[in-house]
Amino acid sequence: MTHQILRIPKLLVTPVLTMIALVGCGSVNSGLPTSVTVELPDGTTTEVEQGAGVPSLADSEWQLYRTAGAAQSLVFIRITFGPVGNLEGFEDNSIAPEIFGSSIRFDGRRHETTQKGLQYAASTYGAETSDGTGFTFEGRLTAFAAGLQAGSATATATGTFDSDDPNTMTGTFTYSTRVTLVSIPEANTDDEFSFVARRIVE
Repeated sequence: MTHQILRIPKLLVTPVLTMIALVGCGSVNSGLPTSVTVELPDGTTTEVEQGAGVPSLADSEWQLYRTAGAAQSLVFIRITFGPVGNLEGFEDNSIAPEIFGSSIRFDGRRHETTQKGLQYAASTYGAETSDGTGFTFEGRLTAFAAGLQAGSATATATGTFDSDDPNTMTGTFTYSTRVTLVSIPEANTDDEFSFVARRIVE
């Protein structure tokens, strides 16, 4: 069981908007904050409640690509947004699919992983600028083993909409991983990369 938990940070270092930093045992609730403060592309900050979204993204689906590196031409993930622009989930998941499967749900509830005895809860906190030109999402994820909190994660995606193409947005994704229970130097990682996302139009 310990081995399964410790694999998570190493597998999540390369893909997107989720990373695990082991923090020890905790309570059996979701471990997710009710609100966070996010900084928007125009430099303003705002307090955002769990599950809040970006109205400009309501009821849409997007494919996300890295804009640098060997994988820049590959679809990184497919993202679905709900009726208020809330980030509902990742589909065609490429983030440690051997753990999370083909989907990750950001509804704040417990979900099983493909690893026996390992669950996760995830949510996002989204807001857009007053003029609707840019947005920020912060993602939080908590992992559980045997009913105890075994890990947590934070990542931030900040972007702007293309003024000439409503079906394109660009931005930056940042994350940081820290392991505190054991020594896994390669899991203590900070990264930042740019992305382009394109709306899926049926």
